[in-house]
Amino acid sequence: MSNYEVYDAGGDEVPWELREDPVEPRTDDVDGGWMVAVEYSNKGQAKPPTIVSVRGRSHPTREEALAAAQQEAFSYDPPDPFSPQGRRVFRDGPDGFLAVIEGAMTTFHMSVRVVQHIGDA
Repeated sequence: MSNYEVYDAGGDEVPWELREDPVEPRTDDVDGGWMVAVEYSNKGQAKPPTIVSVRGRSHPTREEALAAAQQEAFSYDPPDPFSPQGRRVFRDGPDGFLAVIEGAMTTFHMSVRVVQHIGDA
């Protein structure tokens, strides 16, 4: 018999879909404050190196914003790559998508995710 500890994969952990949200939403947002954010690289060596664009209007529910985010993952046209040849979209966790865009000579990616405005500083 060995004295090694048995690996525990943490099976008692609650899946991300069922976890409680510890952040209180803003009370002054009439429709929930759920929005879609698109993040992508900024034309090679340009500054800033990454662009984050919060797109469109606010959605009343997370589910509606998630549907809008999925649509953006398939349709948003970032500045790179030049001459897109194809796009693959992947689910990336509970609130987002990863779009891999094949260009004529290079491959780029962008992240599209649901965000909730909780305040300004």
